[in-house]
Formats: sequence, structure tokens, C-alpha cells
Amino acid sequence: MKLAFWPGIAGREIEARLREIPRVELTIAENAGQLSDAAADIEALVIGDHFFDANVAEVLRARAKRLRFIQSFTAGYEGLQIHGVPPGVVIANAGDSWSPAVAEHGMALLLALVKCLPHVLANQQLHKWERSHAKRMGTLEGSTLAVVGFGSIGREFARRAKVFGMHIVGLSRSAKPDRLADEMRPISELNAVLARADVVLIAVPYSKATEHMIGAGQLAACKRGALLINLARGGLVDSTALGAALKSGQLGGAGTDVTDPEPLPAGDPLWDCPNLIITPHVAGASGPIGRNRLAGFVAANVARFVAGEPVTHVVTL
Repeated sequence: MKLAFWPGIAGREIEARLREIPRVELTIAENAGQLSDAAADIEALVIGDHFFDANVAEVLRARAKRLRFIQSFTAGYEGLQIHGVPPGVVIANAGDSWSPAVAEHGMALLLALVKCLPHVLANQQLHKWERSHAKRMGTLEGSTLAVVGFGSIGREFARRAKVFGMHIVGLSRSAKPDRLADEMRPISELNAVLARADVVLIAVPYSKATEHMIGAGQLAACKRGALLINLARGGLVDSTALGAALKSGQLGGAGTDVTDPEPLPAGDPLWDCPNLIITPHVAGASGPIGRNRLAGFVAANVARFVAGEPVTHVVTL
């Protein structure tokens, strides 16, 4: 079976694992031209969503007549959604392999806000022993967490939050009971849940339907002083409304690993918002352990496809 791999994150680790799969002939394609050269014969493609643009989509539609499976090594799949794939091609993402590291990053953002670490670090740079922030410090114990999107990342975050003694309210389309949530609510009850949450985690997939799902109305519905963490995509939150809520004190703070646009321009007003921590879309970074976990996940799913077995983590565009 012929397989093309466009290397990116954990490229060496993924390539090594793919070469271990029996009956696979692997072609490395590092740009659209190389993919076009290989496309006529491939039955499977391993690629990151950030590489999947209009050119790649056109190459696959025009030349990849035998293609049946695309394995993304990213959790997000909006590039695939926007540009589309040939009919009948199964798509899988790598969500679970990223989730532990992303959830840890989210907890780091949350704890930094609760314990006023940006204030402390700024004073440390000035060699200044100053404790005025102590009156603003809080605790996670006994607080309520709303997890907007109770998928893989949301559940991993909830698992960690539970250890801190938080009350977990999950929101999803199905509101199916989950052992990691104290309550599950349908997404239609979003505003009602926001009104009683001390912390709001955004962990839903981005699409045109979810764009700006957290806007001025939702932020106004939040409990005053609540904290917001966004680990999904910047476009899920209205940046202008976020800035206004932080400046007014409606939100007590926010931590975001994602922005709209990315990279965030140097002159964007979001940089100067109070009580906001911005990290440059690095939540999934987790060193050799994370790269090997991702490589193992991707290779295992490709091996299932090669063996004619059902693949996991199939996404619907």
C-alpha cells in the first residue's frame, strides 16, 4: 500500500513509526509539488491540518483517484473543512494524543491567574517584595468549572480540575452523562451555566457554526469576575468583546493559547488587556514524550487502515 507523509510536528518520530508498518511503501512529500508527483498512486496521506490549503485540496481532487484515508497529526481540522477532500475519503484526527499536554497547559494558565503569577513575576524583575496582589488570590477548591465542549481536551482538563476539588459542569450537544463531570448540560443552556461558573474552559472545535460563540452576550452572562481559558481556536471568542470584558472587570482574567488572527499582530489591543495571559499556540508542546505519543497514535491508526480494520477518531467535515 502506498502512503504519502508530509512531515511537520514530530516528523522524524512519525516517519520512523510509519516505516515499521508491514506492506507500506512510504513517500515523503514536503510541499504541494512533491505531493502532486506522488498523488496518483497513494491510498493514504498523513498530513497536518495547517498544511492542508487550497493547493493541496486541488492536487488531491485532480490526481489522487485512489486516495481513501487521510490521517491528520493535528487535533484541529478546519483546513480540511474549509477546502474539502475528494468524496469517500475517510478523515481522522490525532486529538487524544495532544489532549494531556494541552490540558496541562490550560491548568498552568488557570493557576497562574488564580495565584496572580504575572503580577509576582513582574515584581521579581524589579527585585521588588510587594504583596498587594494577595487580596486578589483565590483557590480552585469548591469553585465551579464550565467545560464548553466535553471532548478529549475538555475531559482531560476536567480530570485534572477534579483533583483540585472543582465542581465540573460539562456542556455538549448530547449532554450524555460522563464520569468526569458532576453535571452534563446541553450547549443550548450555555448562558445559564456561564452565570454560575467561576471558570469557563473553551474546548470546542472551530467551524462557521461556532465562530464567536463566546461574544458580548455570553461574556455579559458570566458571573462577574469569572476566569476564561481558551485552548481551542481564537475565532471561537470575539476578541473585541473579550477585551472589553477584561477592561470592565466583568471577567476577572483570561488565559488563551490561541488568537484571531495568528500570529497576533504587535499592535493588536489584546496585548494590553489587563489580567490576560497569551501564549503563542504552544499548548501541545510536550517534548520527546509528547512527540512519541503522537507518532505512536498516528502509526497505530494508519496500521489499522492498512490491515482493513476500522480506524479511530474519524471526523465529519
